[in-house]
Amino acid sequence: MTATPNTALTNICGVLVQIRLEQREAMKQQLLAIPGLEIHADSPEGKLVVTVEADDYTEAAEALNQLQTMKGVLSASLIYHHAEELEVTQSESQS
Repeated sequence: MTATPNTALTNICGVLVQIRLEQREAMKQQLLAIPGLEIHADSPEGKLVVTVEADDYTEAAEALNQLQTMKGVLSASLIYHHAEELEVTQSESQS
């Protein structure tokens, strides 16, 4: 899917991330440093439900790869992916 001139592509990925318990707070801060990442749920067992929003497939794949290779992350599984074209207003396209 390629965005047309008056649209922008957005990707939303739902990811289940399991982190080391002894590094829980530090890991959460590192995860939040990834552009477009939000933590929506956090279990006492170190399982996090996160979303990653990205402008294209490459950005989404890079964010997922970063999650999977981050020290302290035991696993990062893509659970959901949605890509959609959003209309861009003239003022948004000029900025």
